[in-house]
Amino acid sequence: MAPLTQGHETGVPVIDAGNEGLRFLLGRVFQPGVECRRGAAGRGDCDFSRCSRIQAIMRYVERNFAQQEQVMAESAYPDARRHLDDHAGLLDHLGVMLHAQVCADKDAAKVHDFIAHWVVEHAQRCDRPLGRWAVTRRVLEPKC
Repeated sequence: MAPLTQGHETGVPVIDAGNEGLRFLLGRVFQPGVECRRGAAGRGDCDFSRCSRIQAIMRYVERNFAQQEQVMAESAYPDARRHLDDHAGLLDHLGVMLHAQVCADKDAAKVHDFIAHWVVEHAQRCDRPLGRWAVTRRVLEPKC
């Protein structure tokens, strides 16, 4: 699986912590027996009805996105719509994976690599500008 690098930081601790949390989750959620509802240690047959690993990732990013969206509102971020659309795009894609009955156990590399690529692109394209804006508006503190 393609690794996530830490060289894509925004310089704003609260935003970087959310992205680092997702990196941590991606590094753990695909291990055997973690978050998979197929039974102890991931043994048993998957019924493909819903992937609990994808759902766990969705829960995490929804909480992380809510924090970023609060920062956008507090700082009157002018590019909020594009940033929100990017968040919605990830959640929509993960929802499509769930609906298509993708199994994050059998298709772990595909699911991981899609999310890892999205995180890197999103941090550069959306989170860095938000971080700079929020710091200049004194809504967030920069990295010391």
